[in-house]
Amino acid sequence: MSKKDHTFSKFVEFKEFVEKETGRKVKALRRDNSGEYMSNEFKNLCTKEGIRRELATLHNPQQNEVVERNNRSIVGAAKAVLHDQILPLHLWAKPCNTTTYLQNMSPHKILSMSTPEEDFSGKKPDVSHFKIFGSSVYYDVFKESSKKLELTVELGIFVGYIDTPRNYHVYFPSLKMTMIRRDMKFDEEKEMRCSF
Repeated sequence: MSKKDHTFSKFVEFKEFVEKETGRKVKALRRDNSGEYMSNEFKNLCTKEGIRRELATLHNPQQNEVVERNNRSIVGAAKAVLHDQILPLHLWAKPCNTTTYLQNMSPHKILSMSTPEEDFSGKKPDVSHFKIFGSSVYYDVFKESSKKLELTVELGIFVGYIDTPRNYHVYFPSLKMTMIRRDMKFDEEKEMRCSF
């Protein structure tokens, strides 16, 4: 989310997705005292849907210890990757999302070495599309010229996954943009360094 005022609409999206995928209802929402969870929209939705609102004390993260520890791990991994790859800080959400994606696809001791994805969906995840974050990516681009179509290659950096198989988030430093691409060549032995 780019702004905290998107919290309610994102929660509604999440709730609908989870309930359709699992056939189960959201029963509780644990949150801190921060304003984005205190709106009348949230109160009304929780009352209407019978969702229990569990309140953690403000500035007391140990009440939500598991989530806070996981958030620290995700942010720590994102910082490490951004600085190791010398990527622009505005891409911070990409390694956070990638870390979460990989955690959901990886075996977990608490789940008897099953994965969170498998526990949620009942299907063993396919991990054959995993790539090394920060790998160089070569994407063929056809550009029209007055005489003929010329094949050119754009050099990018792999920065994450999306839900559609074999599609990836790629950051193109020359354009200073992230785009969704497929059918490209990965060079996982070569990490591209950004220069600003």
